Amino acid sequence: MKILSKQNQITEFHPKSNASLNGVFDTDPIQTLTLLIDFKTGGSATWSYVVKALEPLRAANYLTHYNGTCLIQGPITVVGTGNTPFSHVTSNSTNPSHDIFFDAPLSEMWEPPTASSPDPGITLHQREDSAKVDSEPSDTYRQHKSLSSYHKDFRKATKETILTRNATILPESNIYTSENSYYASVAFGKAIGRMWRWQLSEQQMGLIRGHIRGAHRRGLKVRYWDLPDWPIGLRSYVWDVLMREGVDVLNVDDLRAASKWDWAKGKEG
Repeated sequence: MKILSKQNQITEFHPKSNASLNGVFDTDPIQTLTLLIDFKTGGSATWSYVVKALEPLRAANYLTHYNGTCLIQGPITVVGTGNTPFSHVTSNSTNPSHDIFFDAPLSEMWEPPTASSPDPGITLHQREDSAKVDSEPSDTYRQHKSLSSYHKDFRKATKETILTRNATILPESNIYTSENSYYASVAFGKAIGRMWRWQLSEQQMGLIRGHIRGAHRRGLKVRYWDLPDWPIGLRSYVWDVLMREGVDVLNVDDLRAASKWDWAKGKEG
């Protein structure tokens, strides 16, 4: 509150009326700051305490909210993750201001490429010899059986492109929209699987691109967490690929490296 108050002092150059609120970043005052709240205890029991704690920000109109028609961005965007109850996020009684958003499950949003949104870069053909790239099967493909036939037997397919697969989208995943959610997240290793030879395979790239495509169609920001952090070369490779493919939030522990590193060249900028 103290930082936001200083950023929004009423002066002759910044009168209160008809003035947009500044965020916490001096160099980019319209950039919202995401406050990611990880519910560790029971979601329903914790919810009222979170709502109450946010009241000062809410009263000052600092919170991003959905007004029933469109999303109104504020200096702070609150996102509930962990045990956050989705039913409380979407309820008018528990979230009347609609200023607490959900961290939706990215793993449920995979979508195949279409003519209007093809995959960039390589054409995702499943070659006869592509199974040799990954010497062992990944648990990832078993974990996605409910999503589509693509996830069930991609590794066994030959001479087919994703465009010819009869992939289906889970109806439940369509409940997550920009009206109630902000991020779409998943643990990188759990969703994408193990990287053999320190490279993402075409199958894994297909998963990443499908996740991004599905989340962006819903107006959500893509976030993979639990990214590999060692060796440095592998970490930089993953960061570079994710950003080039259109991931919106790079989840990192080493902020200095993320801001200073020339990932493609493998040296500090």
